[in-house]
Amino acid sequence: MVVLAMIIVRIIIEGLKQEVNYMGIGDVIREYRKRKNMTQEQMANYLGVTAPAVNKWENGNSLPDITLLAPIARLLDISLDTLLSFHETLSNEEINKIITELDFKLREETYDEAFHYAKLNIKKYPNCHQLIWQSALILDTHRLAKDILNTDNYEEYIHTCYVRALESENEDIRTSTADSLYGFHIRKEEYEKAEEYLKYFSNQNPLRKEKQDNWKIVK
Repeated sequence: MVVLAMIIVRIIIEGLKQEVNYMGIGDVIREYRKRKNMTQEQMANYLGVTAPAVNKWENGNSLPDITLLAPIARLLDISLDTLLSFHETLSNEEINKIITELDFKLREETYDEAFHYAKLNIKKYPNCHQLIWQSALILDTHRLAKDILNTDNYEEYIHTCYVRALESENEDIRTSTADSLYGFHIRKEEYEKAEEYLKYFSNQNPLRKEKQDNWKIVK
């Protein structure tokens, strides 16, 4: 019961942080079931469910009952984190794939559709600061280049993403994000706020002095 309670708490907490990814869980079940050369019928028999139920999980049409999560993980010899696809971060290749798709959507679909695509991925990978920064940057760039209605609604979320990306342990990501935030506030003529982000540039970084000089001019 203690283990089950911990599973429930973990799902609730993660559910608040990100949307449950039905297809992610289904893909994991399918992949590891096949690795063990197990049919859907065999898996169903082990778990005491029907083969159509397993099929629905794998096709993303439903989720396993919460009481089955631990048995499924044990049966497939994987951790609960792996089963539930709770990724801490993404590879550069995976990030590039998402950003490329976002750029395509921004060019071929409405801004709002692309915005919600980016938002979904950020919810899915809340600790991937590179993805958060790059998504915010490309959304911000397209927002400025196009005549977007209700831009303030998007602007607030983009700014929130920039601030989140500043939490990265990677200095390059922090510096790039600070640069984005500096420009964000300069455009809004919020010069004192913009200046606050110069501290993220090392004293040896030539961009720091350049921005300080520019800031004095525009101020």
